[in-house]
Amino acid sequence: MLTLEPLSMEGAQKFWKDKIKLSPGEFNKLSDEAKLKAFSVSGIAKGDELSTVFEAMQKAVADGESFGDFKNRAKEVFDKRGWTGPAAWRVDNIFRTNIQTAYSVGRYKEMQAVSKTRPFWQYHAVNDSRTRPTHAALNGKVFRNDNPFWDKWYPPNGFRCRCTVTTLSHDDIAAEKIEVTEKDPTGNLIEQVDPVSGNKMPARALMPDRGFDFNPGKVQWGFASADTGKFTDTTNLRTAADYGRRSLENVLAKSIPDFTGAMLPAKEKDSFYKAEFEKRYGEEKILKDPAGEPVILSLRSFMEIKETGAKEVYKFNKPGHGESITLLQEMIEQPYEIWLVPQKNEAGSFRLAKRYVSVWKTEDKDRIGGLAVFEVVRGMFQGVTSFLPTKEIRGDNIKYLDRQRVGLLLYKK
Repeated sequence: MLTLEPLSMEGAQKFWKDKIKLSPGEFNKLSDEAKLKAFSVSGIAKGDELSTVFEAMQKAVADGESFGDFKNRAKEVFDKRGWTGPAAWRVDNIFRTNIQTAYSVGRYKEMQAVSKTRPFWQYHAVNDSRTRPTHAALNGKVFRNDNPFWDKWYPPNGFRCRCTVTTLSHDDIAAEKIEVTEKDPTGNLIEQVDPVSGNKMPARALMPDRGFDFNPGKVQWGFASADTGKFTDTTNLRTAADYGRRSLENVLAKSIPDFTGAMLPAKEKDSFYKAEFEKRYGEEKILKDPAGEPVILSLRSFMEIKETGAKEVYKFNKPGHGESITLLQEMIEQPYEIWLVPQKNEAGSFRLAKRYVSVWKTEDKDRIGGLAVFEVVRGMFQGVTSFLPTKEIRGDNIKYLDRQRVGLLLYKK
């Protein structure tokens, strides 16, 4: 049973810091895995009200606050929506499901860390009148941590699910004579028993609730750090054409902002670009995009290895990195589009990147003077690819940038 005590798990807290706030419409267009990285509340559009609920939820995760504390922090929003009395279950649903997911994600990372000495995981259901029959059927069952069963059944397995998982060692298994299940039972028929009357109910397939048939811990962490390895876009994403958007080559002049800066010269030394960055932004500057979301523009984003204490090796001479320093703030504050892009790496870790597409005019204001695409992950600027108005910009470079315009369109000019 879930107990609301202060969270000591760094993983659970980091999980919440990585969330992106979305409107219900935006949220519903995401895959179930992508939804894990986002936060939305049905009936509350993106804005101050959603921010209030999000911040109340984040406080509960960080400080282990109670359900009552959470309700009080966002009371005005819930009262306005009429989520009181018989409708109060909606508030409870928001709190319980998100808290349980945060605990489970943080717990997953801890359990993986000790998997060599405690490789067996045991499923625990609460087993009261509110426990789903499918969850009760799994209570006490033990599987190895790498059994495919956990890819579908790692909790939570439905809204307000209270199931948990504990680890066991070889000695625990031998001492308690616990049976380890090897075959994944997902899809098997089970006989349900009414918890009140005790009568048998019609048989049903053993499956998690819809939208919960994946492992949130594995999606969050994979088997490595969430930032390990190269991330690539997932497949079958919506494109600019799906949204009725023009090719960048045919963008209307009225949609192109008048950027005031001029591109820096190419192929200068790192010391030159570093000085130009610090002159404008210091070592780090927090900006806001048109949606009101913060973007951290940091000198560290241009380093090959971004961890604190790493050797200062920069990547200013990659295409567009150093030259576009003068325009970074304007590109963040006046983008042509912002896309939300689900990405995975080879280890199976999953993340959501926000991709900003920018265009600007030539000095005579007649045509496109440049194009750029850059990404933001967890609020941190990750680098840029930009092109000047050369002959080639009408060819493969335009096509390349158009191919980056995929995912969920969050903002358009």
